[in-house]
Amino acid sequence: MSDERAAAIEAFISALPDPQGARAFWERLQAVRKLDYQRDSLLASRLLTIAAYSPFLAEDLLRHPEHIEWLRRETESGFDRVKTREQLSDELARFLMRTLDTDGRGMLARFKRRELLRIYLRDCLKVATLAEVTEELSHLADVILGHALAVAHQELANRHGAPLARDERGRIQAAEFAVVALGKLGCRELNYASDVDLLFLFTGEGQTAGDGRSPESVISNKAFFKGVAERITQMIAGQTAEGAAYRIDLRLRPYGRDGDLVWEVERAADYYRDKAQNWERQALLRARASAGSEAVVTRFLDLVRDTIFTAAVQDYAMQEVRRAKEKIDREVARRGGGFNVKLGRGGIREIEFIAQALQLRHGGHEPWVRSAQTLIVLARLADKSYLSETERARLSAAYTFLRTVEHRLQMEHGAQTHALPVARERLRLVARRCGYLHSEDAAAEFLRDLETHTAAVRAIYQRVFADGPTPFVAKATEAPPAREMDDETARLVRQAVAALVRVAGAVNPANEAGAATQIADANSIEGAIVAALGSAINPLRSLRNLSAWAESCATFMRDRSAGRAPFDLIDFSKRLLPTLSSQYLANLLIARPMLADALGEQTPREAAAFYELMRQSIADESSPAAKSDGLRRAWLRQVLAIGYNDLVASGQWPVASDPLRANNLTQTALAEATLRLAVEIALESLGVQSPSANQPQATGLPFAILGLGRLGHAGMDYGSDVDLLVVFDDAAEWPSAALAASGALKQEELPHEFYARFTSELVRVLASITREGLLYRVDLRLRPEGKNGPLAQGLNGLVAYLTNRASAWEHSAYLKAREVAGDARFGARARQAICEACFVAAANNANLKGELAAMRERIEAEKARGAQVNVKWGRGGMTDVYFVTRFLQLSEQIDYPPEEGTAALIKHLGERGTLDAASTEALFAGYTFLRRLDHWMRLLLDRPTPVLPASHIALNDLARALGIPSLEAFEPQLTHHLAAIRAIYDRVFA
Repeated sequence: MSDERAAAIEAFISALPDPQGARAFWERLQAVRKLDYQRDSLLASRLLTIAAYSPFLAEDLLRHPEHIEWLRRETESGFDRVKTREQLSDELARFLMRTLDTDGRGMLARFKRRELLRIYLRDCLKVATLAEVTEELSHLADVILGHALAVAHQELANRHGAPLARDERGRIQAAEFAVVALGKLGCRELNYASDVDLLFLFTGEGQTAGDGRSPESVISNKAFFKGVAERITQMIAGQTAEGAAYRIDLRLRPYGRDGDLVWEVERAADYYRDKAQNWERQALLRARASAGSEAVVTRFLDLVRDTIFTAAVQDYAMQEVRRAKEKIDREVARRGGGFNVKLGRGGIREIEFIAQALQLRHGGHEPWVRSAQTLIVLARLADKSYLSETERARLSAAYTFLRTVEHRLQMEHGAQTHALPVARERLRLVARRCGYLHSEDAAAEFLRDLETHTAAVRAIYQRVFADGPTPFVAKATEAPPAREMDDETARLVRQAVAALVRVAGAVNPANEAGAATQIADANSIEGAIVAALGSAINPLRSLRNLSAWAESCATFMRDRSAGRAPFDLIDFSKRLLPTLSSQYLANLLIARPMLADALGEQTPREAAAFYELMRQSIADESSPAAKSDGLRRAWLRQVLAIGYNDLVASGQWPVASDPLRANNLTQTALAEATLRLAVEIALESLGVQSPSANQPQATGLPFAILGLGRLGHAGMDYGSDVDLLVVFDDAAEWPSAALAASGALKQEELPHEFYARFTSELVRVLASITREGLLYRVDLRLRPEGKNGPLAQGLNGLVAYLTNRASAWEHSAYLKAREVAGDARFGARARQAICEACFVAAANNANLKGELAAMRERIEAEKARGAQVNVKWGRGGMTDVYFVTRFLQLSEQIDYPPEEGTAALIKHLGERGTLDAASTEALFAGYTFLRRLDHWMRLLLDRPTPVLPASHIALNDLARALGIPSLEAFEPQLTHHLAAIRAIYDRVFA
């Protein structure tokens, strides 16, 4: 390169936010696509700009240099205009036609990133406003979703015919389907790395026309559209070599994770009118049609509009929004790290909450403020004097500033992040990318402006929510005597009684015909409720959940013409009330009210008994999908029965002296039985008929499912993931005659390819969300090479990896491996080989202690940031115990005792003298306390979390469940055990 050319390019690069990154990109680009800066200065400058603002997109350009010529054409014409949905749709069609790759999912992800090149370049060069950027990002998502819907609908229609329904006049017409956008996509304010929040709706109960050949091809419209929704999710969110197009979040649908995947419009509207919580209705402020029939979405929004906006001023809406923000503030404080531009004080979420709360408060009588887009809402609120013009200007300026910062953070690596870096040099780079290119101290000037904006937002937030913080009630939760109930308890009792009376007469009006009979029934129910209050850990929560369960039960019975209540409501009130103190169990029961009859059922103790019981429940199902749903229903019954015994009848456990261990063993047995049945269903889906998951060798399949983590150590609990490793015999003959004859193999398919397909199918059976929910979240990340490694491992290759390449942390994790499904004999052999390989590798590792200590420090830094207590990952938490015991195992070459579990291992190490008596006692007491605390947090709280709750109400509940008389006595015990465990950890790793 001549000196003149070098000087020209260097002058341009030096003026970019990240000159070093741009230079490195230019050098790598020349090896991929020769480009002369002077002859092609416009294109070169655009490419260098992308590299300086987004290493993520720069890497994509190097991986797909064909996008360079496309970008040239884009920047030479129409670069100053926002692309419409129609334009993007046409371009997607042309892109797919020109691409020979058969993986349509990967092509959608590649098309998205290609378009991001143009959108982000317009953004960085300030050719586009923030509103134009987010609008174009939203158009892009709509088009990709629309394409996925078209493909999915056609695929299902080819197999089952068109879905048909009758209109009000009885005429047959096509049933319709819509993808509803919520969240940022719903208000057309999508980020570069946003999830897409979706709701799937259809209209028209009926069935499909069939394929004209087979009666079995006729299915219900709901089943048809469920298949469409599953296929859309797979196409959009499925991982490929190109990554996924978008992450899809479906938790905003009715009943969240436990709800149906698709909803008929009328049923969805009923839910939002009668059962939804206020935050769920608030989410509908942003609802719109993203793909499919706009008429479906219009119909739905017409039905729920009066539920979202009421004529009365909704002061409660302000309280609800404020409480949600206070919860976010506590969570952000716990995480620590750099300022979070989305969730921090004065951040984006506070601006959105200001807008939404004022909308909810005034939207009932003032339709003008009902827009979805934040900047438009702020302007309209100012129009009506709900905000001053100064407040509107400050909020709008802060929103634009913070969203720009958010975009720069996300596009550095294409990740969904909102936290500013702490390191000064990295912060300086963010500041330069945000426009502070000519400042002597870019980071300092950036932080000053950040403080100005966030302080202005916070001041307006406090003015809008002027009634102060929500106090926590810190009193004990014992139920008062019946005659001395406080007003709130008495009110909730009356509410629950009324709801249960409605259950009694849900379909049969004769139940309500006689007033005297109704009063007598109500009195009996009230007596049962009041008598049971003392057995509830949190009586007020139980009463609220009892009312919600009753309302759900009544609706279920009306919808299905179920007749009179199939329960003895007085008896069930006694059972339900203590059970519903558990929010985890309450969520399951409210979503599926008829499963309440599982409470009080005896559960098996062994995996074999669970297996036989659940196998019988799915024996009549004809397809793998139906068996998968049937397995979920059977599993839910067992979970509810286990939970009831845990809360109400712990004396029924076989080991009365240790009910928690008995519970863990029972839940582990349930998980093992579920896995064995899931293996059979997965094999059947692949065309392999296995008589039993315990005898897969009958089909020539020498493989085993090994449990790691809590499953491996027989410590499963409510909400536990299952950590799995699929191992096959890579020295066995392939394929066996039986397997070859089954027709399950693809042409010339190798063992690792077949077992990878099997593993994917097994994960789908266990973890996919169907109308019946999911069984377990599956974690395969402990396999060699983590998420980048093969899904299934050959045993010889696995042993070689453990011996030669695995880290000390992996050796410690693999010590927990235990065969839980598949070929039991091969599984035992694999477990023994794995254990021996770990011990051999550890013996040859001169820095075993140092590696494990470094990993523990890293885990603590990444997962236990913030001031709140983390009983798993934090200092003195259960992870400290795991590291101590695994290190001693590896360093002393100590195999596990016959009884699984960390508590048993601690005793074993003490009996061998590896731990001194004092350390053994302290470690055992501390670990047992934390496991009991973790167990009750899982059972009582809404979802599993290792973080101690901030609410005094929740802490009081936990203390009571643990048998500790008061919160004042609970906190010193917790502090003592955490300190004792950490002291032992420090001594061992000194």
